[in-house]
Amino acid sequence: MFANTAQNAYRKTNVETADTASLVLMCYDATIRDLQQAQEYHASRQMKAAYERIRHGQDVITELLIGLDFDRGGEIAVNLSRIYNYLLRELIGINSNKPSDTYNGLITILSELREAWQEVKRKYDRGELHLGDLEGDEGRARSVTA
Repeated sequence: MFANTAQNAYRKTNVETADTASLVLMCYDATIRDLQQAQEYHASRQMKAAYERIRHGQDVITELLIGLDFDRGGEIAVNLSRIYNYLLRELIGINSNKPSDTYNGLITILSELREAWQEVKRKYDRGELHLGDLEGDEGRARSVTA
């Protein structure tokens, strides 16, 4: 029980002190993990467990979507919005009749987005990129995505 409480406190601290790019990467990691688990559950016909993982993935993608800043993000925010909405539609459409490999395309999209954000983070960490007004006074993110 203590280990679980400590782990939750650690996760909470990581999220609360993370920069914008790190938060986005955490979201992608969580969603990819959710879909991989859902795919395994789906393949073994454990549909209730699969739907729980899908639902969590939908929640994370929804957070990414509502965190978009269209004023500062411009065309990138619009394109991300389209991708996130596509992912949500696909996740809503997954059912027990679809093959479990349906997840592969969604995981690929999320993995490619994650790679792009990883590069953003590398540039940010090297001081080559400034996230400007997205960062609070203490360096913490104010919104999930640019």
